[in-house]
Amino acid sequence: MTKKRTIWPLAIIILLVFLLQLISCGGTINTNFDPHFNEDGKLQVDSSSVQQFVLNPPSKIKFYVEVSGSMNGFFRSGIATDFKTDVWQVMSYYSVIAPEVSILTNGGTIGTRLPLSSFRTQMNTGAFVSTASTKVPTMLKSIIEDLNADEGEVAILISDMKYDPVGSAAPDVLLHQYSIDISELFGRYGKAVSLIGATSSFADRHGTIVCEESPYYFLIIGNPEPVAEMRNGISTLLSDRKHFIDNIETGMKYGSVCYTFGIPLNCWQIDEKNPTFCGFDPSADDTCTIRLQIPLENYRWRMADEAILAKYFSAKCLYGSNVLVGNIDVQVDNKFGKHLKRVAIATVELKLTNMATESDVIEWQLTLPDTEYTLFSPFVDDVSNVNDISKSYSVLDFIRGMFHGSVLNSTLPPNYILVSQNS
Repeated sequence: MTKKRTIWPLAIIILLVFLLQLISCGGTINTNFDPHFNEDGKLQVDSSSVQQFVLNPPSKIKFYVEVSGSMNGFFRSGIATDFKTDVWQVMSYYSVIAPEVSILTNGGTIGTRLPLSSFRTQMNTGAFVSTASTKVPTMLKSIIEDLNADEGEVAILISDMKYDPVGSAAPDVLLHQYSIDISELFGRYGKAVSLIGATSSFADRHGTIVCEESPYYFLIIGNPEPVAEMRNGISTLLSDRKHFIDNIETGMKYGSVCYTFGIPLNCWQIDEKNPTFCGFDPSADDTCTIRLQIPLENYRWRMADEAILAKYFSAKCLYGSNVLVGNIDVQVDNKFGKHLKRVAIATVELKLTNMATESDVIEWQLTLPDTEYTLFSPFVDDVSNVNDISKSYSVLDFIRGMFHGSVLNSTLPPNYILVSQNS
């Protein structure tokens, strides 16, 4: 009987200590009952609304090359222009799924289809020197109608993209309507489009290099996933040779932003599947730091510029606390072994301070620099002379047309992070 009297009080004391620890360390995590999370801090997601964008190689590439008179300086016989080297490098790398090249006729329609080896020979020997003018709307219509995007094909047009409707009825009127025509064309067919700018040496008829950086373009058309894959690959090859200007795109359906987290400060993540952080102790340190990691390879390359990313990244607290965007660091690698595979990871520090309640929710969002064309500006702004080989006549109108149609890039939805003092 004596032993029982000593054991029971001890057991009660242990139980009380356990309950006190449970109360002090526990409690509701989502104290504001924010609808994006349950009480335990689990993210409430409608799986039917989550769409992840995954880069995907095309099943087939159809190359199209414009051979109008304004392209002659790239094609001069026996002259080793950057254009010849870069175009052949791109075609060679993708030759397994790109067996031929289509040459566009004087009218802009599809003419001769050449095996890659025959195209290379004719390109190098000046066989494509021409007096024809560029008919961009006709070219694009012919290419899109020749494309089977539903089977995973992409079309790639290689052209200086200069539109000068000389010989047409009312050419000045057509030029003023150009962006409208491009907008209507892309809106009608509903494909994703990526425009990649490149530079090349340009030779006159005597074979003398008269411009070291004459612009031309790779225009990729197809479904979003293979278009983005090809955008990364071609941009990498051009960037390696320092002939890359920029890329810009429309008609992309990016879906939800993918993200993970690095090691936080003054809190801990409940698990890898949920953007929820517990145990924030403002008495020890008023700042809770979340390290958000965002893959950027799905998006145009300007997003990997830390200043651009800072401009297009936003964050706010929903329940009265303060959140500051701290350091932003982007690491990029465009190669995996001998293969082109872009990996671009942004680490964004989110610093939550002055917590107003026991928990708060950070809403963060990426917008995209869809129409930002700063790197294109030296080549497309203030161009009045179609014969200026250092500029891209009418390409700014083309870019505007890309974003005036009904096929725009999808908006990236907002994302949410729960931070709680409880655990």
